[in-house]
Amino acid sequence: MSQRDKIQPHTIIALVEDRPGVLNRIVSKWRQRGFNIESLAVGHSETAGLSRMTFVVDANTDAEQVVKQVDKLVDVVNIRDISAEEIVSRE
Repeated sequence: MSQRDKIQPHTIIALVEDRPGVLNRIVSKWRQRGFNIESLAVGHSETAGLSRMTFVVDANTDAEQVVKQVDKLVDVVNIRDISAEEIVSRE
């Protein structure tokens, strides 16, 4: 079994302030830990002034630690790992 076979993708959703630099600060947390972002979608949320970011990252159990670190960022309103939930995934 290769190293890639052991790593499970995690789907992370973050609700953030719609300000310049927020995406960079969040992505930097993943980069610092050496995670690869497989997919990224960003768009306005249903609330004015907030954006929703959806990340799919190659991660192991350390993903929870990065989610906790990102949650501490000032511009992050809410973040959660929805990998265990039943979801419909589309590209």
